[in-house]
Amino acid sequence: MFRALHVRITNRARWESSTVKVLGVIEIILGVILSASAVIALLYDEDPMMFVYPVPILLILGTLQYTFFRNGETLRPAGGMMMMFTAWWLAFFVSAVPFCLYGFSFTDSLFEGVSGFTTTGVTIMDGASIPYSLLFWRALIQWAGGIAVVLIFLFLIPMMGIGGKAFVNNEFAGSVTYNFSMRIKSAARNFISIYVLLSAAEVVLLVISGMGPFDAVTTMFSTISTGGFAAGGNSVAGQSFVIQVIVLAFMFLGGTNFYLHYRALKKREFAAYKKSQEFAWTVIWFLLATAAIIVILLISAGNIADIDIGNTIWDTLFTVVSMGTTTGYVIADQSMWPFAAYVIMWMVMLFGSMSGSTSGGIKIYRLLILRSYVSNGIYKMFHPRSVRDVRVDGHSVDMDAVVSATVVIMMFIVALIVSMIFLLVSEPWMTVSESAGLSISAISNTGINTGGVDVRDLSDVTRMFLSFMMWVGRLEVVLALLLFTRTFWVDLISDLRGTLQTAGKGRN
Repeated sequence: MFRALHVRITNRARWESSTVKVLGVIEIILGVILSASAVIALLYDEDPMMFVYPVPILLILGTLQYTFFRNGETLRPAGGMMMMFTAWWLAFFVSAVPFCLYGFSFTDSLFEGVSGFTTTGVTIMDGASIPYSLLFWRALIQWAGGIAVVLIFLFLIPMMGIGGKAFVNNEFAGSVTYNFSMRIKSAARNFISIYVLLSAAEVVLLVISGMGPFDAVTTMFSTISTGGFAAGGNSVAGQSFVIQVIVLAFMFLGGTNFYLHYRALKKREFAAYKKSQEFAWTVIWFLLATAAIIVILLISAGNIADIDIGNTIWDTLFTVVSMGTTTGYVIADQSMWPFAAYVIMWMVMLFGSMSGSTSGGIKIYRLLILRSYVSNGIYKMFHPRSVRDVRVDGHSVDMDAVVSATVVIMMFIVALIVSMIFLLVSEPWMTVSESAGLSISAISNTGINTGGVDVRDLSDVTRMFLSFMMWVGRLEVVLALLLFTRTFWVDLISDLRGTLQTAGKGRN
C-alpha cells in the first residue's frame, strides 16, 4: 500500500527541486510535533491554539511541496549547504511561534527556539510559571534537534551526488564508517531507531524510579538529546539519587558515538566500546577532570573535615559528565567554586564528547587526531627519515581529515574569541570571566551558566548574537561560516543558473 502511494505521489510531481521537497518534509514533521504539543495542552486543560495555528499552514504547504516537487538528479554542494541552512532556520522560526503566541517577544521566542533545536538548553523562561504544554514543546524541540542531523543524512546527502563522502566522514569520524559498507540511508534509519529505543528505555526507568510520566518524558527529551532544558526550575537537583544516576547514564549515552550503539545493539558487538579509542579517552578525560576539580575544591576548603566527600565526588562527577556531553543539567551550586575549577569546566565544555553523538563542542576524536599528528611531528624531529601515519583506532587517517580536524579546532577558538569580544562590547558591565563562560556555553551548545550571568539581563542584540553563536556551534563553526564566503555564493549562483537553464530546456 505504501509503495503504491509513493508511486502515485511520484507521478504527480511536476517540478524538480530537491530543496523545496526536503523543506516540505521538514514542514510536515514540524506540523506533527506541534500537534503533539496541542494534545498535551488539551490533556492539561490549557489553550492549545498557540500550537494549532501554525499546523494547517505547515501541513498544507509541506504536503504540496512534497507532492508536486521531485528530487533533482544531483544536488551540488553549494545547493545542499543552502538547503541545510534554510532547514535549520525554518525549524528555528517555527519553534519560536508558540512562544510568540504565548506572549514572549520575538527576540526571546527566537532565542528559546534556537536554544532548543540546537540542544543548547539555555533559557529565559521561569519553568514554574509556564504551562505544561509549552514546557513539553520546549523539551520536544530538543529531542527533534538531536536527530536533525540524521534528517540531513537521510534526505540531503543522498541527493548531493558529489561531496557526500566528506559529510559522512565528518559527522561519523571515529566510527570507522569509511570502512563500513552500510548505506547512508540505512545508517540514518539505524541511528533513529537506536535514538528512539534509548529514549523509551530512559522513560521506563525514570517512571519505575518514581518520576511522574510528564517529568519522565520531558527529562528524557532533554537528556538523550544532550539538551538540558528541564521541566522544573531546579533541573534534576531535587530528584532522588537513583534518578540522578539514570540521568547521568543517559547523558553519557547521548554523548556517545551512535555508531558504537549500532554495533552493540544491532550487531551484538559489545566489544566495540572497548575497542574505540575515542570512547576510552572520553571516559579517561571525564574522570581526570572530575579528580582535578575535587582536588581543587578540597584545597580551597582548607578544612577537609568540613566537606562531605561523598556528595562532593558525586556532584563533581555529575557536573563533569553533564558539561562534557554538553547537556547542562546541574545538581550543585557552583557559584562558590574556585576560578581554577571554572577553567577546567570550560575545557570540558569546549572539548565536548564523542563524534557521531548529539553533543556539541570540538569532539574528542578531533583532539585524538591532533594529538597523533603532533606526536608524529615530534618523533620526526628526532628521526627525520621515518614515515609514520596519523592513526586512530588502529586505522590510518588521511591528511584531509587531519586538516579538517585542525581547521575545526582553530575555528572554535576563533569563534570563542570573537564572541567574548562582542559580549564585552555589547554588555560593558560584563567581566572577561563572565563573557568567557557565556561564550563557551553558547558555542559548545552546553547552555550551563558557569559565568553566573542571567540571560534575562542581556540586551536583545546580545541575545540575538548568542542565538547565532548557538547555531554556529551546532554546525561546528566551519560549516556555518561557509555561508559568509564569496566562493559559496558564486557556486550557489552558478548552480541556480544551471538549474534554470535545465528547466527552460525541459519546457521547450
